[in-house]
Amino acid sequence: MSDGITWVAEEDELLPGGYCVILARNLTPEDLVQRLVPDAQPRQLGPRTQAAFEDELRELLRTTGRHYPMAGVRYGSVGDLSFAVGCGQWEFALGRHETPVIWHGDVHTYELYYFAEHPNVPEPHFRYAHDGSVRLCFDVDTDEAPYLFDVDGDDAALVADMETAAEVTPALELLEQRFGLTLPRELILTGELAAAVIKSPQQTEETRS
Repeated sequence: MSDGITWVAEEDELLPGGYCVILARNLTPEDLVQRLVPDAQPRQLGPRTQAAFEDELRELLRTTGRHYPMAGVRYGSVGDLSFAVGCGQWEFALGRHETPVIWHGDVHTYELYYFAEHPNVPEPHFRYAHDGSVRLCFDVDTDEAPYLFDVDGDDAALVADMETAAEVTPALELLEQRFGLTLPRELILTGELAAAVIKSPQQTEETRS
């Protein structure tokens, strides 16, 4: 039985900062992580639980004594999907406006963002891209129910179809059905996954120099 993706919006205690999830088809988990930081080498830390990795990122930030974003990902695969889950201050390194171009080539990518500290700035967002272009994107209304709005994209038929389907189906459930998206809930929340720092003080300094 698939865990789907709707659960990411229900785990406030274990994902208190909101969620940042990037899934991909036709791309290995390692290549997905590398594409997130195309100009730097991710710092691999080995298997970590969500709680342990969040603590480690905070400690790495504290020991520098400076105020830089410290973002990381835990990553893996489920079925034909690779996934990366943002950790730490992911909003500074990933997001609807900050994510590097990760969808070139014959790759399908699916991105979900919700920054809990400012839940509507920007709105929770989804983006699907393939073959170098954004095929579908929309914001998600979380005030009453997770319905989509401001639907846009390069695939007019897909955009129209999703708008029609969204009249009766909440957004995350609709994405599960349409794109076959799923994430391993217990593995992400309590298990160990490969972890990597994708933006650190050292990388920031190297970029500026």
